[in-house]
Amino acid sequence: MMSETSVFTEDILKAARAKAQSIISEAETEAQRATDEARTGISREAADIVRNAHGEAESIKRRQISEARHLSKLREQREKNTILSEVLDLTKKRVIEATKQEGKYSTYLAGQVEDGIRELGSDTAVVHLNTFDLKRINRADVEREVAKRLGKSLKVEWAGEPIEAIGGAVIASTDAKTRIVNTLDQKFDALEPALLIEAGKTLFGD
Repeated sequence: MMSETSVFTEDILKAARAKAQSIISEAETEAQRATDEARTGISREAADIVRNAHGEAESIKRRQISEARHLSKLREQREKNTILSEVLDLTKKRVIEATKQEGKYSTYLAGQVEDGIRELGSDTAVVHLNTFDLKRINRADVEREVAKRLGKSLKVEWAGEPIEAIGGAVIASTDAKTRIVNTLDQKFDALEPALLIEAGKTLFGD
């Protein structure tokens, strides 16, 4: 039969074992809870990562599509501009070819000189031509045609220094303070925007 000391000792050991078991259980429970929370957190973080990655992928996809469309538009516009430039070049070449038809061109030139003199509002003027026209145009015929159109006699001085132009004329006052530029270059530059618009509508429906 146990002594009172042995019983007391056994009671202490039982209490200690119970407390130890309680601590172990609580520790295991806490560990499990921490593990579950960690797993939940990892799953949530993983879901966030996947969701964010998907969102980023969609954003990248949209940006790439937008950039591709923009580049396509730029390429299309460059191609259109190239075609329109070719149309303008062809138009200018045809204009230059037309200046070689001396009869028609002389009539055109007389009209440009007439307009310039009317704008000057004077019976005297200095007319400037390009090198080619100075050599081939019958200036007396042009002067007579202009006087006929204006219905009065004129005093026209033909400048010996040629202008840089594909055709047409520059009509200046005798004091050189006023210059009326009626060259083909000037008229072509003035018409170019309208030609581009018209060509764009015709070719591309723009």
